[in-house]
Amino acid sequence: MSVHEDEMHYGFACDLSEYGTALWLRWAEMTVVDLVVLPDCPAVAPGADGDACCLFAGHPERHTWKEALEEVAHGS
Repeated sequence: MSVHEDEMHYGFACDLSEYGTALWLRWAEMTVVDLVVLPDCPAVAPGADGDACCLFAGHPERHTWKEALEEVAHGS
């Protein structure tokens, strides 16, 4: 799980790959959880075999492939 400063929190629920979207749970602090359909993030890592970002379009903070690169760089 990544650390972020956005007050909204998201949890992946289900892939809807045929539509380029996924179902996500969305909540803020102690509020009711919403089920929302969000388009996939179009970003991919540089290079021929670049990994796609596993989050939704317009997500806060960095792409998931950037987090993976940081973990490798820090030896985590």
